[in-house]
Amino acid sequence: MHCLKLKYQVKKINDFFMIQDCITSEAVMAFKVKDIEFNKLKEIIYHGIAEDAEGPENKLGMQLLEKDPKLFTQYKTQESSELLNLVRNYTEFFTPYFISTEAIAEYLDFAEGIVNTGKVFKIQLFLENRFPNVQEFLENLPFVETIYSKDKQEEIDLLIGTQQKISTIPQIESCATYVLALSCQEKSLEIGPLINATKFEIPEFLANGEQDAKIMHHEELLMCFFLERILFIQLFNLYNKMRQNEFFPTRNKVCINRMDLQGYSEAVTLYPKYLVEFVV
Repeated sequence: MHCLKLKYQVKKINDFFMIQDCITSEAVMAFKVKDIEFNKLKEIIYHGIAEDAEGPENKLGMQLLEKDPKLFTQYKTQESSELLNLVRNYTEFFTPYFISTEAIAEYLDFAEGIVNTGKVFKIQLFLENRFPNVQEFLENLPFVETIYSKDKQEEIDLLIGTQQKISTIPQIESCATYVLALSCQEKSLEIGPLINATKFEIPEFLANGEQDAKIMHHEELLMCFFLERILFIQLFNLYNKMRQNEFFPTRNKVCINRMDLQGYSEAVTLYPKYLVEFVV
Protein backbone atom coordinates (compact mmCIF):
# COMPACT_ATOMS: atom_id res chain seq x y z
CA MET A 1 0.00 0.00 0.00
CA HIS A 2 1.54 3.32 -1.09
CA CYS A 3 0.74 6.54 0.76
CA LEU A 4 1.82 10.14 0.35
CA LYS A 5 4.68 11.05 2.67
CA LEU A 6 3.79 13.17 5.72
CA LYS A 7 5.79 16.07 4.32
CA TYR A 8 3.27 16.57 1.52
CA GLN A 9 -0.39 17.59 1.54
CA VAL A 10 -3.10 17.48 -1.11
CA LYS A 11 -4.74 20.85 -1.82
CA LYS A 12 -7.46 22.13 -4.13
CA ILE A 13 -7.35 25.65 -5.54
CA ASN A 14 -10.21 26.50 -7.88
CA ASP A 15 -10.24 23.69 -10.46
CA PHE A 16 -6.66 22.58 -9.82
CA PHE A 17 -5.48 19.80 -7.51
CA MET A 18 -1.93 20.01 -6.21
CA ILE A 19 0.51 18.23 -3.96
CA GLN A 20 2.18 20.78 -1.73
CA ASP A 21 5.28 20.70 0.44
CA CYS A 22 3.90 21.69 3.86
CA ILE A 23 7.28 23.08 4.99
CA THR A 24 7.94 25.42 2.06
CA SER A 25 4.31 25.69 0.85
CA GLU A 26 5.60 25.04 -2.67
CA ALA A 27 3.60 22.95 -5.14
CA VAL A 28 5.59 19.90 -6.22
CA MET A 29 2.88 18.65 -8.54
CA ALA A 30 -0.27 20.24 -9.99
CA PHE A 31 -2.97 18.77 -12.19
CA LYS A 32 -6.47 19.47 -13.48
CA VAL A 33 -8.94 16.65 -13.92
CA LYS A 34 -12.68 16.18 -14.39
CA ASP A 35 -15.13 13.86 -12.64
CA ILE A 36 -12.84 13.35 -9.67
CA GLU A 37 -14.08 13.69 -6.08
CA PHE A 38 -11.41 15.68 -4.25
CA ASN A 39 -12.10 14.27 -0.77
CA LYS A 40 -12.09 10.70 -2.07
CA LEU A 41 -8.86 11.31 -3.99
CA LYS A 42 -7.31 12.85 -0.90
CA GLU A 43 -8.36 9.88 1.24
CA ILE A 44 -6.83 7.40 -1.21
CA ILE A 45 -3.55 9.29 -1.62
CA TYR A 46 -3.20 9.80 2.13
CA HIS A 47 -4.25 6.39 3.36
CA GLY A 48 -3.46 3.92 0.63
CA ILE A 49 -3.32 3.57 -3.16
CA ALA A 50 -4.33 0.04 -4.08
CA GLU A 51 -2.80 -1.44 -7.23
CA ASP A 52 -5.88 -3.50 -8.13
CA ALA A 53 -8.70 -1.17 -6.99
CA GLU A 54 -11.18 0.33 -9.40
CA GLY A 55 -12.43 3.90 -9.53
CA PRO A 56 -11.12 7.06 -11.19
CA GLU A 57 -9.62 8.41 -7.97
CA ASN A 58 -7.53 5.32 -7.34
CA LYS A 59 -6.43 5.17 -10.98
CA LEU A 60 -5.33 8.80 -10.75
CA GLY A 61 -3.47 7.97 -7.56
CA MET A 62 -1.59 5.21 -9.41
CA GLN A 63 -0.69 7.68 -12.19
CA LEU A 64 0.68 10.16 -9.62
CA LEU A 65 2.67 7.37 -7.96
CA GLU A 66 4.18 6.34 -11.29
CA LYS A 67 4.97 9.94 -12.21
CA ASP A 68 6.92 10.72 -9.02
CA PRO A 69 7.38 7.76 -6.64
CA LYS A 70 9.70 9.82 -4.39
CA LEU A 71 6.62 11.58 -2.99
CA PHE A 72 5.23 8.32 -1.66
CA THR A 73 6.14 5.67 0.86
CA GLN A 74 5.01 2.05 1.21
CA TYR A 75 3.60 0.39 4.31
CA LYS A 76 3.16 -3.38 4.40
CA THR A 77 1.58 -3.94 7.83
CA GLN A 78 -1.83 -3.00 9.17
CA GLU A 79 -0.23 -1.54 12.31
CA SER A 80 1.95 0.85 10.30
CA SER A 81 -1.04 1.88 8.19
CA GLU A 82 -3.19 2.64 11.26
CA LEU A 83 -0.39 4.63 12.85
CA LEU A 84 0.20 6.58 9.65
CA ASN A 85 -3.51 7.39 9.33
CA LEU A 86 -3.69 8.88 12.82
CA VAL A 87 -0.41 10.79 12.47
CA ARG A 88 -1.48 12.09 9.04
CA ASN A 89 -4.77 13.42 10.41
CA TYR A 90 -3.07 15.26 13.25
CA THR A 91 -0.29 16.54 11.00
CA GLU A 92 -2.74 18.15 8.60
CA PHE A 93 -4.74 19.62 11.47
CA PHE A 94 -1.76 21.05 13.39
CA THR A 95 0.28 22.40 10.45
CA PRO A 96 -1.27 25.93 10.48
CA TYR A 97 -0.44 26.31 14.19
CA PHE A 98 3.32 25.70 14.04
CA ILE A 99 5.45 28.68 15.07
CA SER A 100 8.02 28.23 12.29
CA THR A 101 9.00 26.11 9.31
CA GLU A 102 11.90 24.81 11.40
CA ALA A 103 9.41 23.50 13.96
CA ILE A 104 7.43 21.76 11.21
CA ALA A 105 10.59 20.17 9.81
CA GLU A 106 11.66 18.93 13.26
CA TYR A 107 8.24 17.44 13.91
CA LEU A 108 8.01 15.75 10.50
CA ASP A 109 11.46 14.20 10.88
CA PHE A 110 10.47 12.82 14.29
CA ALA A 111 6.98 11.67 13.23
CA GLU A 112 8.19 9.93 10.07
CA GLY A 113 10.77 8.11 12.17
CA ILE A 114 8.03 6.88 14.49
CA VAL A 115 5.82 5.70 11.60
CA ASN A 116 8.65 4.11 9.60
CA THR A 117 10.06 2.17 12.54
CA GLY A 118 6.67 1.32 14.08
CA LYS A 119 7.88 2.64 17.44
CA VAL A 120 5.28 2.91 20.18
CA PHE A 121 5.40 4.89 23.41
CA LYS A 122 5.15 3.04 26.71
CA ILE A 123 2.50 4.23 29.16
CA GLN A 124 2.13 2.68 32.60
CA LEU A 125 -1.42 2.78 33.98
CA PHE A 126 -2.52 3.06 37.60
CA LEU A 127 -6.24 3.67 37.08
CA GLU A 128 -7.49 1.23 39.75
CA ASN A 129 -10.28 -0.03 37.43
CA ARG A 130 -12.04 3.31 37.68
CA PHE A 131 -11.82 4.08 33.95
CA PRO A 132 -12.33 0.78 32.05
CA ASN A 133 -13.26 2.46 28.76
CA VAL A 134 -10.25 4.79 28.96
CA GLN A 135 -8.03 1.73 29.49
CA GLU A 136 -9.53 0.00 26.45
CA PHE A 137 -9.11 3.16 24.39
CA LEU A 138 -5.43 3.44 25.32
CA GLU A 139 -4.85 -0.23 24.54
CA ASN A 140 -6.13 0.37 21.00
CA LEU A 141 -4.26 3.63 20.40
CA PRO A 142 -1.74 2.81 17.62
CA PHE A 143 1.19 4.81 19.03
CA VAL A 144 0.84 3.54 22.62
CA GLU A 145 1.75 0.37 24.51
CA THR A 146 -0.04 0.09 27.86
CA ILE A 147 1.64 -1.51 30.87
CA TYR A 148 -0.26 -2.47 34.04
CA SER A 149 2.55 -3.86 36.19
CA LYS A 150 2.89 -2.27 39.62
CA ASP A 151 6.66 -2.78 39.51
CA LYS A 152 9.08 -0.21 38.16
CA GLN A 153 9.47 -0.49 34.38
CA GLU A 154 12.29 0.53 32.06
CA GLU A 155 11.91 3.42 29.61
CA ILE A 156 8.37 4.48 30.50
CA ASP A 157 7.36 7.58 28.52
CA LEU A 158 4.38 8.53 30.68
CA LEU A 159 2.53 7.36 33.76
CA ILE A 160 -1.25 7.83 33.91
CA GLY A 161 -3.13 7.29 37.15
CA THR A 162 -5.93 8.46 39.37
CA GLN A 163 -5.16 11.50 41.49
CA GLN A 164 -5.35 9.41 44.63
CA LYS A 165 -3.00 6.70 43.34
CA ILE A 166 -0.43 9.15 41.99
CA SER A 167 -0.30 10.84 45.40
CA THR A 168 0.67 7.56 47.08
CA ILE A 169 3.45 6.36 44.74
CA PRO A 170 6.82 6.89 46.47
CA GLN A 171 9.65 8.38 44.41
CA ILE A 172 7.37 8.57 41.41
CA GLU A 173 10.06 10.30 39.35
CA SER A 174 11.94 6.98 39.23
CA CYS A 175 8.93 5.39 37.48
CA ALA A 176 8.44 7.99 34.74
CA THR A 177 9.52 11.53 33.96
CA TYR A 178 5.99 12.68 33.13
CA VAL A 179 2.86 11.93 35.14
CA LEU A 180 -0.75 12.62 34.12
CA ALA A 181 -3.62 12.49 36.60
CA LEU A 182 -7.25 11.58 35.84
CA SER A 183 -10.22 12.11 38.12
CA CYS A 184 -13.98 11.81 38.15
CA GLN A 185 -15.32 14.24 40.73
CA GLU A 186 -18.95 14.65 41.72
CA LYS A 187 -19.34 17.73 39.51
CA SER A 188 -16.51 17.51 37.00
CA LEU A 189 -14.19 15.28 35.00
CA GLU A 190 -10.53 16.25 35.34
CA ILE A 191 -7.50 15.54 33.17
CA GLY A 192 -4.17 16.73 34.44
CA PRO A 193 -2.05 18.38 35.42
CA LEU A 194 0.71 16.86 33.34
CA ILE A 195 3.67 16.99 35.71
CA ASN A 196 7.37 16.65 35.08
CA ALA A 197 7.95 14.58 38.22
CA THR A 198 11.71 15.13 38.13
CA LYS A 199 11.25 18.90 38.48
CA PHE A 200 8.03 19.41 40.44
CA GLU A 201 6.43 17.99 43.55
CA ILE A 202 3.21 16.03 43.13
CA PRO A 203 0.43 18.39 44.33
CA GLU A 204 -1.96 17.43 47.12
CA PHE A 205 -5.09 16.42 45.27
CA LEU A 206 -8.50 16.75 46.89
CA ALA A 207 -9.81 13.20 46.71
CA ASN A 208 -12.97 13.70 48.77
CA GLY A 209 -15.10 14.58 45.76
CA GLU A 210 -14.13 11.48 43.79
CA GLN A 211 -14.58 8.79 46.43
CA ASP A 212 -18.21 8.04 45.59
CA ALA A 213 -18.36 9.51 42.08
CA LYS A 214 -19.14 6.98 39.35
CA ILE A 215 -18.22 7.81 35.77
CA MET A 216 -20.63 7.01 32.94
CA HIS A 217 -19.70 5.37 29.66
CA HIS A 218 -20.23 8.42 27.46
CA GLU A 219 -18.26 10.57 29.92
CA GLU A 220 -15.26 8.29 29.50
CA LEU A 221 -15.54 8.60 25.73
CA LEU A 222 -15.40 12.38 26.14
CA MET A 223 -12.25 12.05 28.24
CA CYS A 224 -10.73 9.82 25.54
CA PHE A 225 -11.16 12.61 22.99
CA PHE A 226 -9.07 14.96 25.14
CA LEU A 227 -6.59 12.25 26.11
CA GLU A 228 -5.70 11.33 22.55
CA ARG A 229 -4.86 14.90 21.67
CA ILE A 230 -2.94 15.52 24.89
CA LEU A 231 -0.90 12.34 24.44
CA PHE A 232 -0.15 13.09 20.81
CA ILE A 233 1.07 16.62 21.60
CA GLN A 234 3.19 15.38 24.51
CA LEU A 235 4.68 12.22 23.00
CA PHE A 236 5.37 13.76 19.59
CA ASN A 237 7.13 16.74 21.20
CA LEU A 238 4.67 19.34 19.89
CA TYR A 239 4.08 21.46 22.98
CA ASN A 240 6.75 24.09 22.24
CA LYS A 241 6.27 23.97 18.48
CA MET A 242 2.75 25.41 18.25
CA ARG A 243 1.18 28.79 18.93
CA GLN A 244 -1.88 27.67 20.88
CA ASN A 245 -1.80 25.37 23.89
CA GLU A 246 -4.68 26.67 26.01
CA PHE A 247 -6.05 23.22 26.76
CA PHE A 248 -2.74 21.47 27.24
CA PRO A 249 -2.61 20.58 30.95
CA THR A 250 0.79 21.75 32.14
CA ARG A 251 0.34 23.51 35.48
CA ASN A 252 -3.43 23.28 35.06
CA LYS A 253 -6.24 20.77 34.76
CA VAL A 254 -8.59 20.32 31.83
CA CYS A 255 -12.00 20.19 33.50
CA ILE A 256 -15.36 19.21 32.05
CA ASN A 257 -18.55 20.13 33.91
CA ARG A 258 -20.59 16.92 34.16
CA MET A 259 -23.91 18.74 34.00
CA ASP A 260 -23.52 21.05 30.99
CA LEU A 261 -20.30 19.52 29.51
CA GLN A 262 -18.63 22.93 29.40
CA GLY A 263 -14.85 22.68 29.29
CA TYR A 264 -12.51 24.98 31.18
CA SER A 265 -8.95 25.15 32.44
CA GLU A 266 -8.19 25.30 36.16
CA ALA A 267 -4.77 26.32 37.46
CA VAL A 268 -2.83 23.97 39.73
CA THR A 269 0.05 25.29 41.82
CA LEU A 270 3.20 23.25 41.28
CA TYR A 271 6.23 23.66 43.49
CA PRO A 272 9.79 22.94 42.32
CA LYS A 273 11.18 19.70 43.68
CA TYR A 274 14.52 21.24 44.56
CA LEU A 275 14.69 24.73 46.01
CA VAL A 276 18.02 26.53 46.12
CA GLU A 277 18.64 28.87 49.03
CA PHE A 278 20.91 31.81 48.31
CA VAL A 279 23.06 33.05 51.12
CA VAL A 280 23.58 36.81 51.15
